[in-house]
Amino acid sequence: MTEVYRKRIEHPSAWKSSEIGGKEGLVYRLKPEHLDAIDEALAKTRSLKPQEVRRRQFDHPAVNAFMTEVRDIIMKGRGVAILNGVTHDRYSEEDFERIYWGLGTHLGIGVVQSAWGDRLGHVRHEPNQTNVRAYRSTMELAPHTDQTEIVGLMCVRKAKEGGLSQLASSLAVHNEILATRPDLLEPLYRGYPSYRRGEHQPGEPAITPYDVPIFCSVNGLVSCRYGNAQRVAAEKLGVELPKKFDEALTYFGQVATRPDIQCQFMIEPGEMALWNNFTTLHARAEFKDGEKPEEKRHLLRLWVEVANGRPAVPEMDTCVGKPLSKMGKLSEEVEAA
Repeated sequence: MTEVYRKRIEHPSAWKSSEIGGKEGLVYRLKPEHLDAIDEALAKTRSLKPQEVRRRQFDHPAVNAFMTEVRDIIMKGRGVAILNGVTHDRYSEEDFERIYWGLGTHLGIGVVQSAWGDRLGHVRHEPNQTNVRAYRSTMELAPHTDQTEIVGLMCVRKAKEGGLSQLASSLAVHNEILATRPDLLEPLYRGYPSYRRGEHQPGEPAITPYDVPIFCSVNGLVSCRYGNAQRVAAEKLGVELPKKFDEALTYFGQVATRPDIQCQFMIEPGEMALWNNFTTLHARAEFKDGEKPEEKRHLLRLWVEVANGRPAVPEMDTCVGKPLSKMGKLSEEVEAA
């Protein structure tokens, strides 16, 4: 277990929604010169499938400068950037994929997100499939983190009803727990074995043989991994969670969903939300699709690995102790992007 960090985190990434003005405090707008540069990149890559696009093909001074700023915000600043300016009036749905993937190459390497091998995920209701992951349903998703350092969603279409997105700083949650229930920090730093959701190598256990912490502190930087994987692990093991850890998880969830902490908003078609997974929690409200294609919620998802990222304990990589992308070898083209 890493040493429990017991100082208030004074950093832009420990933001509260009430202090930054909600969604508006996280928005960064693409200007006309950025969109013109994107148009040039699209014209150069028309012969390629969206995921065949490489960083060098989305190279333009205007885009480079903007995405450098976005990367700094995600890695060194607030930890979240909502980009807007891309619209259906100007771009097709295939353009959306190409733009999202192309801008993502400025942040790092887009990696495998699941056992299906997808690197540009489609977040939408899949009513005719079995063993569907929760993000492919219409259900509410509680605050959680994913596997890679940078996570992002781009809206293609909104649902007929519902589907609000929710973001919160896990470091702000840490500050609140420190201020109000400091006794709960130690069990959160100690952790508990975690369920791997079937996304692990053959022969590896479905539940980690080690404790996975919710918080860790490395080189004075606090990082977070949070979800229901420890609760599921206990259920599958047929045991109860340690009482203090159970209480700490419950309290964490209560703080993370407080209106002053959590930013709740509608991600509009063309908007791209990108965040640091070690410092930011994400969630989603339940939604209802309509009968018309344009009323069916559809988002694109990116998981991005970065070089020289935020330091964290290896136990936080719950898929066989290494990033999920290593479940399937990335192509040489992607590694060279």
